[in-house]
Amino acid sequence: MRATSDAVIIGNPNSGRAGDRDFLERHAEALRSGGLSVKVLNTERPNHATELAAGAGERLVVAAGGDGTVNEVINGLSPEATLGILPLGTANVLARELGLPLDVEGACRRIMEGGETRVDLGVATDEAGNERRFACMAGVGFDAKVVGEVTPRQKRYLRGLAFQMAAFRVLFGNRFPPVRISSGDDVRTARFAIVANGHYYGGDYRVTGPGLLTSGKLETVLVERVGELLRPDVFWGIIFRRPLNRAMESFKTTEVHADSAGDHVPVQIDGELWGELPMTFHVEPAALRVMC
Repeated sequence: MRATSDAVIIGNPNSGRAGDRDFLERHAEALRSGGLSVKVLNTERPNHATELAAGAGERLVVAAGGDGTVNEVINGLSPEATLGILPLGTANVLARELGLPLDVEGACRRIMEGGETRVDLGVATDEAGNERRFACMAGVGFDAKVVGEVTPRQKRYLRGLAFQMAAFRVLFGNRFPPVRISSGDDVRTARFAIVANGHYYGGDYRVTGPGLLTSGKLETVLVERVGELLRPDVFWGIIFRRPLNRAMESFKTTEVHADSAGDHVPVQIDGELWGELPMTFHVEPAALRVMC
């Protein structure tokens, strides 16, 4: 059961299903009816959710939005705080990982009635030493370019279809320089890599098998040639939700480094662009306490 009766909801009232300023307040009332003391904090700009979460102290902090909002919140959370999720996004990957209801009413009930667990977080560190935590995955190369192609408007109205359309545009309209992926003395080369903290990707597609979120390790899936994603066995495996690591080389480790030979290779973190290579990724075991 939850350890605190004091909570804040952090969300953007102008995006997704939270399309009016009364939306979050209505669901705050549902949580209040379950005995929580709830304050609603509306975001006003990028990364504002991180600032608001940092000011929330040790309370229950409910991220109302998609994986980008969740990511902003976890990057501001106190180690003693607990995360709750109202899944309002396109993919809601972390909510799926945790087995949470994807309808907001069900998610509110889970916050009021559910228990707590601890899960791992990934941490990306760029060349300047800046860090970014991630709950789900980091994508190097191809999918980061796809994320960069999709506008907020397309995401709002086309939802998952926006990413599928962008993926084909990027696949046939770009070159993908080689990326060196190293773990200790082991060095490999790929054109696209996913550093996964969990097994879901982009919704209910699967990158790895289950259990990764609490394993104390990250799993890196390597795609040697991006065109291999269209190979029939790989493509239909993706469509039918089979883990990508069955068709592609992968390995588990606590830390992995990625760089390129002078090319600008973008990186996405939990579905949002965050810098470019070189970058190092490591795991923080059991770093996040979350309502489930």
